[in-house]
Amino acid sequence: SRCLGIRVPAPSHDEICTVLQTVGSSEKITVPEELAIKIARESGRNLRRAILMLEACHVQHRDSGSGGSLSKDQQVQKTDWELYISQIAVDITREQSPQRLMATREKLYELLINCIPADVIIKTLAKELMKNLDDALKQEVIEWAAFYEHRIATGSKDIFHLEAFVAKFMAIYKRFINDLFG
Repeated sequence: SRCLGIRVPAPSHDEICTVLQTVGSSEKITVPEELAIKIARESGRNLRRAILMLEACHVQHRDSGSGGSLSKDQQVQKTDWELYISQIAVDITREQSPQRLMATREKLYELLINCIPADVIIKTLAKELMKNLDDALKQEVIEWAAFYEHRIATGSKDIFHLEAFVAKFMAIYKRFINDLFG
């Protein structure tokens, strides 16, 4: 009860670029300004994530055999778990069946086992689903994502609520497709 909460704002894009340049120089990597800006924007003002993205860019550049410093037009790599959630979104949009739901449940378990928080999973999944949805469905899907995110915060078994959100999305999407094509 003697603790005092202190609000610390997220670092600005310029501050992130400065940190990336500092990390790069301490690791003897030349980080082009354009790449640092791109990473800062992609990181969502999350410094830890920006440094991990810089590391991923370096590994990608090193493995390509280009050698030397990073290039300014290099592609910024998403994290593995984000790519995994993107694949889940594509899968459940492509097919709505009990088999797909069970396969998705296993993938969600894998994300949870790898310490990705359930609230981050549901937010990222909802964002990925929004990319390919019709405008008529977006509000309903966001409402259900918020509903199940609240359930995750108050409940005990995260997998139940994540799976329920996926099942609800599949039902909504299947209904929409059936109404569209009759």
